[in-house]
Amino acid sequence: MRKSNERRLDSGIYARISEARMNESDRHAALSNLHSAELIVDGLVWVQEKFATLGHYFLKPSLKH
Repeated sequence: MRKSNERRLDSGIYARISEARMNESDRHAALSNLHSAELIVDGLVWVQEKFATLGHYFLKPSLKH
């Protein structure tokens, strides 16, 4: 994980992982899993935003709120 990504997120979770008492292989695995989770969440947010922008194409003109 790049240090710039850790600073950009400004999250305490990276600090907690770096301060936790664990060996380096476990620390690397935790950071790798955290990065993978962030990528998945970013992808899901992107898909959700794309569906939100396409939503008005599928509404019927006669639909009233």
